[in-house]
Amino acid sequence: MNFKQVEAFRAVMMTRSMTTAAGLLHTSQPNVSRWIALLEKTLGFVLFQRVGTRIIPTPEAEAFYTDVERAFIGLESLNDSASSIRRRGTGLLRVGAVASITQCVLPDAMRLFRRKFSDIPVVVNTGGSDVVAKWLATGVCDIGFCSLHTDLPGLHYERINTAHGAGIVPAAHPLAAKALLTPADFHDENFISLPAGSFNRAAIDRYFPDDARILSIETPYATTICTMVSKGLGISIVNPVVPRALAIPNLREIPFSEKVEFHSYAVTSDHHPVNTLARRMAECVRETFTALDMPATPG
Repeated sequence: MNFKQVEAFRAVMMTRSMTTAAGLLHTSQPNVSRWIALLEKTLGFVLFQRVGTRIIPTPEAEAFYTDVERAFIGLESLNDSASSIRRRGTGLLRVGAVASITQCVLPDAMRLFRRKFSDIPVVVNTGGSDVVAKWLATGVCDIGFCSLHTDLPGLHYERINTAHGAGIVPAAHPLAAKALLTPADFHDENFISLPAGSFNRAAIDRYFPDDARILSIETPYATTICTMVSKGLGISIVNPVVPRALAIPNLREIPFSEKVEFHSYAVTSDHHPVNTLARRMAECVRETFTALDMPATPG
């Protein structure tokens, strides 16, 4: 395969139209069709099915597109870096992080970072721990922040925070008056869960062997869980860093009696030297975690 074929595939996936993709690439529709056909021949599977006048990506195309997007993120970062070097004589900082850190920790960490590096461009990409690890291993990012180790070689993990899971309930909920929640308190309560099969979900579920919770909603993001709890849709157990950072009204954080640990790591690659910018960002993230790792305010 060559770059033009992959670029044409990406454009068609983004627009769902050969004609519109051709316009984006400043070429003709027959050229796009030919590049797609050559790419399919190289890959050995069909990328698009025609349904009337529409083209529908195959499951294989969707899977391939995920890796293509990761590659283009790297290319776009290189373009940004080159532009920054032309303007300032220095590069940019590329950060990869899981959603909870991107949404709840990085905003304050960025404020700290800006005190020393006020004019350095920063690119933040969000993905799961496995995706962040791949970004570090392939040089897409300079520093990563994740919640789990992976088995990819050449990566170094430094634990920067450990938080103990806390219960969250609406402020008007009867359980809001309690100083400590036990597994029994969750019986017959609508429970908003992390995804089935995830590591943190398993760490919570092990304290409910004879599960009497009502598992009503499942979502991958603790930020979404906190918002839903504040709307009265259920109760949950989350990393307390999230509700403390969000400071959502009508949400009460209560310690949980059992030990559920949420770890956060800074990730670097042995193949890519850690520069001054990446080290400073790691320090700022650690400082932000420390500021959030305080007892919840009663009430």
